[in-house]
Amino acid sequence: MRISPIATLGFTPAGIWAQDVFEPPNFNVTQALLDHGVNVSVIPDVAGLAGRSLSSGCSLACKSLNLTFGNTKVEYQGDPAYDAVIRYFWSSQQQEPKPHCVFKPEKAADVSIVVLLSRLTQCRFAVRSGGHAAFAGASSADGGITVSFEKMKQISLSEDKKVASIEPGNLWFDIYTTLDKDHLAVVGGRVSGIGIGGLTTGGGISYFTNQYGWACDNVASFDIVTASGLIVNASPSSHPDLYWALRGGGNNLGIVTNFNLRTFAHGPQMFGGQRRFFNASFPAAINAFVNLGVNAADDPKAAQFLAITMNAASGTKVAIAELEYADPVLDAPIFEEYRNIPAFADTTKLDTLAYFTQQLNNSNPKGYRETFWTASSKLDREMVEFVFNASFDEFAKLRDVAGIIPANTLQIISVPTLKQMQKNGGNTLGLTPSDGPVFLINLSTRWDKKEDDARVLRANANIVQKMLDEAKRRNMVNDFLYMNYASQFQDVIGSYGEDSHRLRHVARQYDPTEVFQRLQPGYFKLNGAPDKKWLQ
Repeated sequence: MRISPIATLGFTPAGIWAQDVFEPPNFNVTQALLDHGVNVSVIPDVAGLAGRSLSSGCSLACKSLNLTFGNTKVEYQGDPAYDAVIRYFWSSQQQEPKPHCVFKPEKAADVSIVVLLSRLTQCRFAVRSGGHAAFAGASSADGGITVSFEKMKQISLSEDKKVASIEPGNLWFDIYTTLDKDHLAVVGGRVSGIGIGGLTTGGGISYFTNQYGWACDNVASFDIVTASGLIVNASPSSHPDLYWALRGGGNNLGIVTNFNLRTFAHGPQMFGGQRRFFNASFPAAINAFVNLGVNAADDPKAAQFLAITMNAASGTKVAIAELEYADPVLDAPIFEEYRNIPAFADTTKLDTLAYFTQQLNNSNPKGYRETFWTASSKLDREMVEFVFNASFDEFAKLRDVAGIIPANTLQIISVPTLKQMQKNGGNTLGLTPSDGPVFLINLSTRWDKKEDDARVLRANANIVQKMLDEAKRRNMVNDFLYMNYASQFQDVIGSYGEDSHRLRHVARQYDPTEVFQRLQPGYFKLNGAPDKKWLQ
């Protein structure tokens, strides 16, 4: 176990604690802050915290951060740098919360201090890596402290170059372009503007998942700030229960300040791009999609998804096959079925990994209203065709919504991927090779005006419900919800089955006072959907 020397000052040595008492019952937050060099007794108004309101607690927390770190790390409403942080969020819903202050840590010890100050003042906080969530409050704290990792962007390689240590402020474009200099890559995101933090702790689908599993399955270790401010290294040999829980457990265990990812040789080029189809080609595209998913073991270097959308003005339906191959091969035999389908556009070519992530990022501009929804089932052709039809039926109801761009991205969690998920003790997601292949959808809709929210949300909810009803009718149920595709009305952790119980147990060990449930309430927590009201 590796613990920050700063974090251990004044504490019982962590190495002698039993796992079920990671934080001692007599833990003293004020003393922990003093051990970090923060003497809260000299901060005005620190007395009587228990009787203060949330607003005054956050005012005190932000004042404490400002006195400790200065103006370069703390921004307030009205500061241009504060406004820049808010505008950076991807969806307009995420730009709506107005934190009392923004904190910009530079190292893990800074993160420990903000967690401890939050505990002392009971001020809520949120943590932003890339800020690509689709609902308000996921990674920004209205009236609280929003922690922005923009000053934590270091990327370094181990001496043997087998592990890349990546801080949470990095986007996937930063990561891939940096590692490409050494002809290396890691298993990570497919969109350049997404951050490492949420994608990896939520799972992390990649172009390389058939070979290596998801991003979370390829983390050698995590450096993480726990609820008591301790900075520990979680790996298969050090805090293995925490290591397991972080792979799919989201933000429920602590704040990751360094992701140590296994690298692999790659580049400088690979194959990728899109083939686009009109209605007449849909049956053949569905066949190719299902066949490639079922036969993924024939060539695990291949990756795909099949997205469908509708042009609001014309009602034109389009299917888009995104195809990638890990090597620079233009005509890989496994894509032959796709190549034989008449397409009205073809952008496939050889280029860099970073280039292909940029192309997907171009279809995800910032500043619009957004929603994600997900569902899963067993895979067969009839289920995919059913989802095609159900999606287009609901898309048609939204054609008069201003700025509407509805889409459903269909994906397959293949058996090779599910086998890779079992390495290093497995992840939290509750999936096994016997479940596969799994049919997974990502509904993602963009529109302009808040007054259309209810209609858009209902249409997406209808598609999900129709798919679930069909899966139940045909005995093809799989309850898994992928965190990074879910809506705020979906219970992600509950969908992990028996693993959800184990995840809650680990969380209680490392966070007995539920700091990351009560004080960091954004995104997907241990006890139900973030928003339990709208769909009732």
